[in-house]
Amino acid sequence: MGDILAFTLVWILVSALGEIGIQSLIHHGVYYYTATTQALDGEAAFAFIITVLTPVFAFIVVMIGYDMIRFRSREPGMRPSPRQFYNNKVFVSIWILVSIALNLLFFVHPTASAVEQMFNSEKERYNRHDLIINVTARQWQWLFDYPQYNITQAQDANGNSILYLPVDRTVRFVLRSYDPMHMYDPYAGVIHSFWIPAFGVKQDIIPGETRYMYVHTNKVTSYNVDPMVRVQCAEVCGPGHPFMEAPVHVVSNVDFMNWIKQQQKLQAGQS
Repeated sequence: MGDILAFTLVWILVSALGEIGIQSLIHHGVYYYTATTQALDGEAAFAFIITVLTPVFAFIVVMIGYDMIRFRSREPGMRPSPRQFYNNKVFVSIWILVSIALNLLFFVHPTASAVEQMFNSEKERYNRHDLIINVTARQWQWLFDYPQYNITQAQDANGNSILYLPVDRTVRFVLRSYDPMHMYDPYAGVIHSFWIPAFGVKQDIIPGETRYMYVHTNKVTSYNVDPMVRVQCAEVCGPGHPFMEAPVHVVSNVDFMNWIKQQQKLQAGQS
């Protein structure tokens, strides 16, 4: 009984210290940098999971450490124990029930609740005037089209692909793989992955498929502010994979419309 009491006190102390550290981490931000509501939702989900699991992790660590110290052999020579196996049915039953309960909890929240929230939010957006951006992935380049503004292959002054987004607006990315002959042949290209680290979500781009990704920007920022604000391929796609990136700029609505006008003039001069 003394060992159980001592172990419980140590476990509570380590769990409390762990929770203090975890809450400090959550306060400063679990993710490195966030710029969308989706990233904040993902951060909240991770914070919930790690908060619940901290006492579980502390239990395992304290048990291993306590057993190593308390029940270590104090004799110079090692003798085989007269009892090689010991089974505590109460402990095993409690451990199994707690494990099942935790798995069911995480299945309901944040997994199932997040999926439901995602589906509901996308369904509501069908009647909204979201910004639509066609994203085309090719070895090893990103192409961005703004069909609502008749802009194809948005570029900077040096002819490099660039992505501009207005702040506080929902963006619908239409993701496709480069298919100039419109063959929709899954063997004609390779798999890429559209990932903006600061946005907290990513989506694979499969040859022959059209996929969608929604984000809602919530911060004026850019690649110049933080390198996490960039499009990066997250699927190994060949020797040029590490360099398959493009800067992202989230700007005010006024600056976005000014940029749109610049792009339209640029394309009018090229045509």
